[in-house]
Amino acid sequence: MAPKQIRSRREERGAHTVYLAKAEEFLRSALDNVVSRRWNAAALSAIHAGIAAADAVLVFERGLRSVSQRHEDVVDLLAGSGSDRTSALGHLRRILGRKNSVEYESRLFSRKEAEEVVQQAERFLAWTRTRIRPPAS
Repeated sequence: MAPKQIRSRREERGAHTVYLAKAEEFLRSALDNVVSRRWNAAALSAIHAGIAAADAVLVFERGLRSVSQRHEDVVDLLAGSGSDRTSALGHLRRILGRKNSVEYESRLFSRKEAEEVVQQAERFLAWTRTRIRPPAS
């Protein structure tokens, strides 16, 4: 069986700062929305924070980002060795797993659901920050 082909696009590695800035802004929005008790907005902002953070790492490490219709494909592009990466990708999988339900299901997200997604996004962004460091002098 041939390896799975994931659509991606080349990016200048320096563009990782743009994706990281977006991720940080989405996370701040998610946290503000939790405080304001806007559970759906909090969850969706957290999901977008995770997606942007994943893009930041991919652009930084490989000079590319996923353009696949399936957001979950980014996990395969990020996959590698190391327990810290395995744990971080678990957070990302849980984040992405909630995208469809918050956007398309005919129900509202609960406080507990929103707080869980926001917590996963905080953890994934914490890991992202450790991956994207200026080179040592």
